[in-house]
Amino acid sequence: MASSSSGKPPRVLACVLCQNRKIKCDRRTPCSNCIKANVACTPSTPAPARKRRRPNQDLQQRLARCEELLSEYATAKPPAPSSVGSPSQDDSWKPLGKLIVDDGGVKFIDSFLWATIHSELSAMREILEDEETVDDPCTPADSQTSDLDAGLILSDTSNTDLEELHPQPAHVFRLWQIFIERVNPLTKVIHVPTVQPLLVEAAASRAKIPKNAEALLFSIYLMATVALTEDECLERFGCTKDVVYTRFSKGCRSALMRIGILRNYDLVVLQALVLYLFSLPGHYDRHAAWILNGVTVRIAQKMGLHRDGEFLGLSPFETEMRRRIWWQIILLDAMYALMSGLGHSLLPRSWDTKPPLNLNDSDLYPTMTTIQPKDSPTDMIFRLICCELSATMVDTPDIHTVIMQNEMGVDNPEPEKIERATRRIDELDKNLMEILTKYSDPSMGPVHVLAAETGQIMIAKLRELVCPIRSQPEWGTEILTPQDNLFKLSLTAGEQNLRMYQIPQTRGFFLWFMMSHFQIEVFIYMVGQLSTRTSGQLVERAWRVVELIYQYHTELFDLSIKAHMASAIFTIRAWNVREKVLRDTACSPLETPDYIARLLSILPPEEARHTRTSEAPSATDLSVSHATPAQPSTELPWDQMLGFVDANSIDWSDIFAASAAPQPQPNYGAYSTVFGGNSINWM
Repeated sequence: MASSSSGKPPRVLACVLCQNRKIKCDRRTPCSNCIKANVACTPSTPAPARKRRRPNQDLQQRLARCEELLSEYATAKPPAPSSVGSPSQDDSWKPLGKLIVDDGGVKFIDSFLWATIHSELSAMREILEDEETVDDPCTPADSQTSDLDAGLILSDTSNTDLEELHPQPAHVFRLWQIFIERVNPLTKVIHVPTVQPLLVEAAASRAKIPKNAEALLFSIYLMATVALTEDECLERFGCTKDVVYTRFSKGCRSALMRIGILRNYDLVVLQALVLYLFSLPGHYDRHAAWILNGVTVRIAQKMGLHRDGEFLGLSPFETEMRRRIWWQIILLDAMYALMSGLGHSLLPRSWDTKPPLNLNDSDLYPTMTTIQPKDSPTDMIFRLICCELSATMVDTPDIHTVIMQNEMGVDNPEPEKIERATRRIDELDKNLMEILTKYSDPSMGPVHVLAAETGQIMIAKLRELVCPIRSQPEWGTEILTPQDNLFKLSLTAGEQNLRMYQIPQTRGFFLWFMMSHFQIEVFIYMVGQLSTRTSGQLVERAWRVVELIYQYHTELFDLSIKAHMASAIFTIRAWNVREKVLRDTACSPLETPDYIARLLSILPPEEARHTRTSEAPSATDLSVSHATPAQPSTELPWDQMLGFVDANSIDWSDIFAASAAPQPQPNYGAYSTVFGGNSINWM
């Protein structure tokens, strides 16, 4: 009746057969398709009229609220700038931010506007879902998936079979034990009682292990391998350390890639990423490692780790674990920034995450409702020392400024900055002593011994670095120029490394960790200086360092690595000079040290030829040569040879060719990047 009253012919629907087959129906009775199929043509019936929904009043109100917030944001005036010269802005008015759970991951928003909008959109989504709407037009933008993955950061391992990379069940527990003894006391980013069941399950059956836990397991295997010696690796696993490292590194990277670390965030993945970054020194380009750690900082920031869990209403257990991870990330970021020749790293402008508490893992459990630090020694001691050192570096930029001025030989260093830096180091010394007095007991294990030695060595190192050149005890005798001071800095860096190596209580546990911070660039610089520096107490100390470095770092005898080859050439060249000087002044013949004899036996003939020096350097050898624009020098100046940060980035073939001729002294201004960061080993 409605059709006839409206004057429109009734709509003819496709038959049932055509609808089911999804083919075009000619709408005849019977239709041609049914005739061909020799079946009855049954007309379809129209679907019941859809009940028109009334506008949802709650939804409209929330949309209006979003529009109101966006309008406020568009018309808001920017905050007034802080006064000139003010060290920081007053951030007390800023909201604490908000943690949100989206698409199975945790994200942090510190914008009040967007935190509120996200809440409104989430509520709107729930309204629509309650009305059984399939499509979701209100998904927040930050929860939408992306085609990006970590291929920009980690090498592509998408075709890797992870099952083949896992260790044998018997090896799982060996690696876990090594990790607990040698790695966990230094990192403390995992909770051992919580993670241990994963290891048990991994040894029994890996089928049910979540992807994020698998990445964490590979990072544990990897770090345990790093902590092994070459002989231990051969004895326990029947493979060289390099082979095992490559295997577990590939497994860790593959697991992280498959998770999609740029869009899926949780604490387990972050723990795996932090441990992976810990494994990179000596195995990976330090500049790339610093950039990768920058991604880690951003992931941690996105998860809100830069805001203390107490302010975010998190449980005591999660709050404490987030603190441990955040402070370890800060330390890693500082370490890689300094190793890359940079100063202070770019951390979030404001963060309030408190340092971790003095607690053993056994004092922590996920269901705890309150938490109190212990007043007695715990296995957190090394981390507490490192956190105090990190805080000093972050809050006192004057220290780095003074160090740079001293290295560059500034004639008039700023006395007020020197005073502030010295005062802050005194305060740091006091704080470290308080921590060690309250929480350290050498009888409780090697990590307590390491913590005490680290505190003492770092204070001594900082005091020396901020001491102006004219205040050095050798000023006027062995230190006459900034170049002389740089030589002393390279020497003391080696001596401090060796002091850490030689702690007897820690050698079987943490020597791997201390040796991983060895910087061959500084060592090569020092050895190169010994070709022209032939006498004095600093020279004698330097030669003792050279011998011990070759004793500990036996990898330097692997001359297939170009930096090791450069080290060998400069060492032999310096020894030739020293041998002639001592032969001319000594009555008895000079005995060739074992490391020199070994280097001479393995140096290729062509490279050995470059190390021969017929006579001691003359006065002209000690002068600084400069190339003029009209006639460039054909010799490679020292500031090009050794003024670098990454040994792997140097074209060593040019250096080898230039090493045959006497070399001038360096332009000391080129070395600020070498020592400005690398001389501070923040552990």
